[in-house]
Amino acid sequence: MLADLKTPALVLSGPGLDLGPVPDGVTVARLGDPGDPGDPGDPVPVEGRWTSVLLAVADETALRQVVSVLPDLGRAKHVGCHLASAQGPVTTVLRPEWPPLASLEADAGLTRLTFRRPAPVAPVLVELARHTGTPAPSGNHGLVVSGIDVPMDPTAVTDEVPAAVVTSAPQQSEVLGGPPVVLDPGMGPLDEALLNPVGFRRDWDRGPVPLPAGEPTPAMVAALRDAQAVVVPAGADLRTVAGLAMAGVPLVGDGFDEVELDDPLRREEHSVRVRRAALREYSSLGWRRRVGAATGVRVAAYPSVSVLLPTRRPEQLEFALRQVARQRGAELELVLATHGFEADPGLVREHLGDRPHTLLPMPAETIFGDVLRAATDAAAGDVVVKMDDDDWYGPDVIADLLLARHYSGAELVGMPAELVYLEPIRTTVRRRGPSENFGAVVAGGTMTIDRALLRAVGGFRSVPRHVDARLLDDVRAAGGSVYRTQGLGYVLRRTADGHTWDTGLGYFLTRASLAAQWRGFRPSHLLEDS
Repeated sequence: MLADLKTPALVLSGPGLDLGPVPDGVTVARLGDPGDPGDPGDPVPVEGRWTSVLLAVADETALRQVVSVLPDLGRAKHVGCHLASAQGPVTTVLRPEWPPLASLEADAGLTRLTFRRPAPVAPVLVELARHTGTPAPSGNHGLVVSGIDVPMDPTAVTDEVPAAVVTSAPQQSEVLGGPPVVLDPGMGPLDEALLNPVGFRRDWDRGPVPLPAGEPTPAMVAALRDAQAVVVPAGADLRTVAGLAMAGVPLVGDGFDEVELDDPLRREEHSVRVRRAALREYSSLGWRRRVGAATGVRVAAYPSVSVLLPTRRPEQLEFALRQVARQRGAELELVLATHGFEADPGLVREHLGDRPHTLLPMPAETIFGDVLRAATDAAAGDVVVKMDDDDWYGPDVIADLLLARHYSGAELVGMPAELVYLEPIRTTVRRRGPSENFGAVVAGGTMTIDRALLRAVGGFRSVPRHVDARLLDDVRAAGGSVYRTQGLGYVLRRTADGHTWDTGLGYFLTRASLAAQWRGFRPSHLLEDS
């Protein structure tokens, strides 16, 4: 690999890698171990003029950590990245300010870009790192700080300034406009673009296994997906535990509630509670929120939400308002589009309190898609969530959708219609099918999308039915992705008629689609979590 480099060449080598003999004209600088603050590595010679620069590290996790603190490496015609334990080839999207690309070679372990003129090395490596993991929304979320002797922030791959903690140097801070604030960074953030529930398995091939040692990585998570649970001993490394929790790996043992692991529903409920807490606390989003609170810096952790609630059934209004009112963990407004009647403003205020809301009465003859389009036009939130007037929503549904939107980076996020209450026969069914995956259909009553994107694809189509399916088609046609998160806090209600998606009850009772069924109303425990 080194023999093929155009010289003079600079190789930045991660800890523990054996690159073999170093040819003439190649300079190697050993990088410090991000897990060992006492290991600074070798000084990086940034003053030289390099024809080639190669970054060689262990895996995607190390790549994203390293590029957050790269110095200015100047420009080079040949820029490469070698991952010793790659999950797949690393590619990138070319920035318009870069020189034209002459060639790109990528296999499982090595990516090499050759430009027609020298390109800025560090930004090219940052872009390569950005395209590993999920396309989780990036940026500093308002927390732009600088520092020395701080943990590497893997999500700073898209920041102009690494979002670490503020230095203890006494000089005036250009960022904060005052003296710097000294913080204990703790263990630093974990990278939700790599450590997330994508690929969670509802079944298992083997029983509980012991907690592995070491830095949590996608490879570690993948090796545990077939396990019923991971047993956490007393005194376990917090970083390993938190990383596996963020990925949705079921954890049992010291400090965790008892769980019926042999019951797939109880096991997944436990996984959801633990992953939710870990993602909120230990991801880069949670870490920046805590640092912002400690320093007085405003951090935009989550977007504002407009709930679009269309209804043509006055008898369902109070029920629907209760589902909106119980939502927590999100800044939301309600746009209530009543179809053929006017809602009592006093009743709405009684349920929503001081939460902002807009009442939008529409004529009964208005096409359903046009009702939703009018509700979108009246919305003020960054994100819109469509809710149905007859389905049940647990208190964390919207917060979970926002979390999934963040760690997946998908343009449209929703939940599966997995738990269904068949009202005419008083039966609850759990349908088969995966959760936490891309490319799947989502329930219309949970569809979550950026308001600007919704406008960009033309909004909800002017059709009387199948409005949700058409929106999914439009998002995919525009190059967007659809992500289906877990749906245990949501229950779809099916009655004998009155649905724009009219399939009949038999659709939900086929042997191929049923995972479980119960007499009466039997939702997941997450529906009533307090």
